Amino acid sequence: MPRRLEGRRIFVTGGGSGIGEAVAKRLAAEGAAVAVTDARGVAAESVSDAVAETGAQTLGLRCDVGDEASVEEAVAAAVAEFGGLDGVVTCAGVNGTAMLHEMELAHWERILRVNLTGTFLPLRATLPHLLEAGGGSIVTVGSVASLVATNLNTPGYDASKGGVLQLTRSVAMGYADRNIRANCLCPGLVTTGLRVNSRALQGPEPEPTRSRVVENTALGRSAEPAEMASVVAFLLSDDASFVTGAAIAADGGLTAN
Repeated sequence: MPRRLEGRRIFVTGGGSGIGEAVAKRLAAEGAAVAVTDARGVAAESVSDAVAETGAQTLGLRCDVGDEASVEEAVAAAVAEFGGLDGVVTCAGVNGTAMLHEMELAHWERILRVNLTGTFLPLRATLPHLLEAGGGSIVTVGSVASLVATNLNTPGYDASKGGVLQLTRSVAMGYADRNIRANCLCPGLVTTGLRVNSRALQGPEPEPTRSRVVENTALGRSAEPAEMASVVAFLLSDDASFVTGAAIAADGGLTAN
């Protein structure tokens, strides 16, 4: 395993499971100190404990990404523990299915609160620390839904993930002259609790729906979280020093179809 992130201090949201858990473990394996945060504090601490067993510096924290005070508190705790921050990865997200004309406002607002506001708040809270460090790297987790309509009756999810990509591009443009890069990972179908077990794939015929997505994926399968984590590690590292404002479609060829 390369140690491309030796000495880096990275704040990860949604780190209690799925892509976020894989990211936290991969970054630690590459030498980073990792703040593992999740709305489920117990899950964050569990992943942090597993990371600590490898000898990496880590901290497990509860963080509700849609709550300003919770985000500010978690970032402050990470900075106090590590002495600063050099990178951020925003993995927290939720999904849900409903035809737009049947969607309740509370459903819409919850998805945007977690996915879009839940990207904005961690970025706003961590950027001053990246600036203080002299620069850094940001990776947001969007979706193929950031790039194309999914036709899975997930308008709230699609809209929120489109917003995540545009927010990322705005940050990339606004902070490039301050040595901060920002990129958006856009996964396709991933074997995580959110995507394989999401309500979008638990309709009247969940397996045919999932099979249809896989059939439209050139590689003919869903991804493993570790495959997404390897892309994140690259984007955070100096190997990606000329990559910013990019939408990285790690989707097995789904959007190429």
